Amino acid sequence: MIELSELPDLRVHAPRASVVMPQQCHQQRIDVLVVGSGAAGLAAALQAAEYASVLVLSQGSLPESNSAWAQGGIAAALDNDDTPLAHLADTLTAGAGLSDAFPVEVLVQAAPALMQHLAYLGVPFERHGAGFALGLEGGHSHRRIVHSGDTTGWAITSTLLELARRHPRIELAEGVHTVELLGTTERSTGVLALDQHGEWHRIQAGATILATGGAGALYGLTSNQAGALGEGIALAYRAGAAVADLEFVQFHPTVFRTAEGRGFLISEAVRGEGALLRDVNGQRFMLNRHPLAELAPRDVVARAIHATLQATASDHVLLDLTHLDAAYIEQRFPTIVQRCRAEGVDASREPIPVAPAAHYLMGGICTDTAGATSLSGLYAAGECACTGIHGANRLASNSLLECLVFGRRSALAALDWMERSPTGSGGAVRAGRVIPDAAQPTMPADWRTTLAATMRQQVGLERSAEALEAALTELAHYPTQTLPAACADHDTLTAMHAVLVARLIATGALLRQESRGAHLRRDYPHTAEVWRGHIVQQRGHAPHMVTSITDDITYSAGEPLERMLQLQAA
Repeated sequence: MIELSELPDLRVHAPRASVVMPQQCHQQRIDVLVVGSGAAGLAAALQAAEYASVLVLSQGSLPESNSAWAQGGIAAALDNDDTPLAHLADTLTAGAGLSDAFPVEVLVQAAPALMQHLAYLGVPFERHGAGFALGLEGGHSHRRIVHSGDTTGWAITSTLLELARRHPRIELAEGVHTVELLGTTERSTGVLALDQHGEWHRIQAGATILATGGAGALYGLTSNQAGALGEGIALAYRAGAAVADLEFVQFHPTVFRTAEGRGFLISEAVRGEGALLRDVNGQRFMLNRHPLAELAPRDVVARAIHATLQATASDHVLLDLTHLDAAYIEQRFPTIVQRCRAEGVDASREPIPVAPAAHYLMGGICTDTAGATSLSGLYAAGECACTGIHGANRLASNSLLECLVFGRRSALAALDWMERSPTGSGGAVRAGRVIPDAAQPTMPADWRTTLAATMRQQVGLERSAEALEAALTELAHYPTQTLPAACADHDTLTAMHAVLVARLIATGALLRQESRGAHLRRDYPHTAEVWRGHIVQQRGHAPHMVTSITDDITYSAGEPLERMLQLQAA
């Protein structure tokens, strides 16, 4: 494995504080604070609330999350011919040599019982006889996709949200923007937040769980919701937590561009049911690309589409369902069919124009299998976290599963941490300081557009050292200094966090001098064994590489898996 110390020191500089501590702050104390209201956050909240008071902060409305937008389903080895071991093998294959086997095993072993539990809670999964109806998606060797039509994410999150609303120990707060993690260099003690009315809140917590989702919206054209800008990753990095694998951004092969220019995902499950990919001339192109053709792993399909777009000088390829039974497709994918029809495309009669778009971030805040980060008292789960499960390329329908399994595990570990940790806040919160007017940053009004253009053109599906260096030069022009509280509006704070995550992604991509999984370098087109490791970035430290996220990072929980099993058995 290569020593990154041999390379230039490309550490990403960012101030610890995003804002000067406001003089007027509402004070609140809670046992467990959860930032994010998607599947991971709600799963964590419900688990923690069995023993503690919980506050869930949502920057937007509570139902807004990437989890709620997930179409395809959730993977679990439930078929008689399937096993968790086969699920593990498929995940490792998709991860292109970077998935860590131990956390993957934790994930796949928990999946079958979790499906039964979700059904018991009321999630309306489709049934086949006495069991679940199981779909097939790319990269899976068996039918193992449990689904609720093509709105599985919404079916799960809406069920969990209703349970959370009714829980007496859970408080849900909408429109609250978490702008900074509070605490010391070694321990997290809560957050500083700004509500929709411009009021500041300092929330002290026994433990904090970040479940803030991914960063696909950095690219503009994405399958993600508009708020998916990686802010939780920025918060953790500023506070000193380790992050890793940020260069691995998965581009979903089949995203439909709406009339408004936004991305609408056409689920991989559509190809699982027999849809074919054709170029604009009507020719299939996946047959010679991979033995699984349209059901190849996502990185393979996305690259094949990218090459086809270049060869045909087009901005789209065609996803053809016209040979399939129209009534079945209408019943199986009602949301997709209706959305396409609203955009003027009748999927039963004509192919759907699609192209790759930013979809999922494999990297994030380093955690162990209990969700513990390198900062005591801070946990992370879901897409903002990095356990090493997804490696260089996530297997389809493992994302919702990861959210639920590790959301619950992080809550149990947080409760255990609170029981074992000293009482009190764990250290003084930083004091406010005055910043001269000359230091006040000015963020461009069109930062979303310009940032997205930089990310698509230079840090997109295909990369090179020249493009990545140009991107870092452009990103360096955005202000990063600490804001006076009076100047800290929501948009400027969001922009500062988004640009920081963009810099971390571009830096990781520049450091990794190979092509692997979702990371494609024109100047390094081959996979190299010396790069078989995870690039870790941490504020104040030079980037370094580790062989395993869960083995090589020091976490706060201490012997997490054994303790977790004891708690779950109890």
